[in-house]
Amino acid sequence: MSHHVSFNDLPQGGEKFEPAKGAKVLNALGGVGLLGLIASAVFFFTKTDTFAYSWLFAIFFTFTFIVGGVFWIMLHAASNSSWGVSLRRIWENLANKILILGVLASPLLLPAVNRHLYEWMGHHDRAAHQAAEHGGTVKEALHHMSESDPHMHILYAKFGYLNISKHFIPPFSWQTRFVLYFLILGYIARQMRGMSLKQEQDGDIKHTIKARLFSCRWLLFFALTVTFAAVDWLMGLDYSWFSTMWGVYIFSGCAWASMALTILTVTWLRSLGYLQKVVTDEHYHLMGKLLFAFTVFWAYIAFSQYFLIWYANITEETRFYLTRNTEAWRGVSVFIVIGHFIAPFLALLSQGRKKKPTVMVWVCVWVIFMHLVDMYWNVIPERGPSLGIGWWVDGAWIQDLAALCGVAGTMAYIFLRNLSKYSLYPWRDPRLIESVNVLN
Repeated sequence: MSHHVSFNDLPQGGEKFEPAKGAKVLNALGGVGLLGLIASAVFFFTKTDTFAYSWLFAIFFTFTFIVGGVFWIMLHAASNSSWGVSLRRIWENLANKILILGVLASPLLLPAVNRHLYEWMGHHDRAAHQAAEHGGTVKEALHHMSESDPHMHILYAKFGYLNISKHFIPPFSWQTRFVLYFLILGYIARQMRGMSLKQEQDGDIKHTIKARLFSCRWLLFFALTVTFAAVDWLMGLDYSWFSTMWGVYIFSGCAWASMALTILTVTWLRSLGYLQKVVTDEHYHLMGKLLFAFTVFWAYIAFSQYFLIWYANITEETRFYLTRNTEAWRGVSVFIVIGHFIAPFLALLSQGRKKKPTVMVWVCVWVIFMHLVDMYWNVIPERGPSLGIGWWVDGAWIQDLAALCGVAGTMAYIFLRNLSKYSLYPWRDPRLIESVNVLN
């Protein structure tokens, strides 16, 4: 920045994004999303078993970005940080896409889909059938089943958590939790944006204080929601597997990838002429430092999880890594170590590179690609063994690609299109000038 920016240097009412300026990108994303949804609908009716894994992968991959958006709003509010005020509206917009994603995720509630994903649900169905025929409860039937199959003792022991219901009863069933995750995150995102928009009416600092208090109270609920969602949707793919670090592992990827998406969005908006006075090289430097921090944090958590499981050498735990060290998946595992940690670590070491938008764009594209690989590596290796069709399912990658285009493409289109609803930054936030003139 050549001089100190004041409120007089910024336009009254902030800057409103005009979709026509970004029509090429928006049209491309909309077209990709529509084609992906149509293709996925065909796969849903023709190859439901393999489609189930593709859809879960696409939904959870997109879910991680929205979770990251919620996290960055809450973190900045709770820590009373001012530098991110210029970027907050982007995170608010990203976070408030959670309910739309919930609609796209609804096929996962269908038994025709989730029974292919979660083996334990099939066991519960058989237990319910036996209970109906011979009397007793589902839990008692599971106990009888575990007497002939020792492997099911784990499922019996987890009955208090892993249970299903056709009518969302009992209240802590898998289906109930599935809906609650979207509602809780949606409530947090809506409240945070509501306070931000009220401040645009009166410019009162009290909304900032309310947002800080709200964030401090709800951070625990946010952490629990993300952790339980990660356990239910991904760890539940193998009911015998468990890891105490799973929630943190998924969270670190959420924060990492969403920060990369933030940098790409800001750079795209600046290329269209927006945010010229409110986002500076200092913001890129700060975002780059956070990207670097979460590169290291993810690696620390990923290694710790692997090390603990390797050291304990418990059969139920090691299966996760044995599956991903078999045949072609071994190469993917090695690639993740290099591409998810070593490459971005080296790229982000330099202070100068973090201040160059052109360099950061390429780093962020790579970060999002590696996050995609990481999520694929977490979900898809379970498909072949669970469906009994080998380690690699020929041709199923087309379904994966269609689902990714359908979900991520559609959500990206809605995310960017909705940037036009409000100012691109909270123009009456009393700390905006502090953010605009930040130095680090």
